[in-house]
Amino acid sequence: DTNDDDGCAYLPLIKVALQTDPDPTQSSAIQVLAMRSNAIDRAAALRLLPKSVPVSAVARPFLIPALVDSESEIRRLTVTAALMRAKFLNLQQKLTNAQLKAYSTMSGVPEIRSLNLGEPLHSTRPSKMKPSSSASPTFPEVSIVKHFFSRHLIIQANITNSSFTMNYNSSINNGGGGRTFTKVAFVVADSTEEAIQPIVRIPIKTLPYQATGCAWCVLMATPQQMDSLAILTCELRYIVSNNAGTAPAGTTNPFGDDEEEKMFVAVNDGRTYVEELQDLEVHAAHFS
Repeated sequence: DTNDDDGCAYLPLIKVALQTDPDPTQSSAIQVLAMRSNAIDRAAALRLLPKSVPVSAVARPFLIPALVDSESEIRRLTVTAALMRAKFLNLQQKLTNAQLKAYSTMSGVPEIRSLNLGEPLHSTRPSKMKPSSSASPTFPEVSIVKHFFSRHLIIQANITNSSFTMNYNSSINNGGGGRTFTKVAFVVADSTEEAIQPIVRIPIKTLPYQATGCAWCVLMATPQQMDSLAILTCELRYIVSNNAGTAPAGTTNPFGDDEEEKMFVAVNDGRTYVEELQDLEVHAAHFS
């Protein structure tokens, strides 16, 4: 009984009523229960009642109102949870948009900024990249810009998630049938020249439906050792998710991936795609 008293000021009052009320139905104790049903430890209070008290005696004044209060509390918490989730999703969307905007320029990418390359010698106009063979239904719109420095080439891949599906679940999760992309990476998988090789790539962490973001690939170049033309074999790798979750971004080994990564495989709640793109030409003269 001592443990039941902890944290509930009305349990001692019920004990007093039980001890002083000569009525075998314990009407005084039940009246206290009824008056303080929203503030009392209900289970502990019921344990105090003698077994001789019928359930019908406490049903209308205490048990039924307690059930109604519990149902109301459940509804209140359900509404609160829905509002909190909506607020979270809104903040998540704002964070994603801010990240996409920050990574849309070279100066906004810490991995590139740390190279201290300065301004590029020149940059090409955006050019559309097409798949080298038949593309998957989720293939996004891709255009690239090449930024040339004296010993580096930075490829900026502008990627728009235009994937649309009639899948019911994705329509519910993302609105309008669009799916979220994660870990969207532009990859230089091979080079015909040892003198120009990728050293780091920066994927897009999260790319919602109809959003545009920039994936980056940095290559080290030694123009003096190049032939006049280098051919780069390029890929686009990304995960198509069924919900709007996020995934961590990071740099990876440019050429050290397993062959299994080139296949269509299940990853967490989505699928990984590897799309082979048309080859990219790089002229040695562009580095001067």
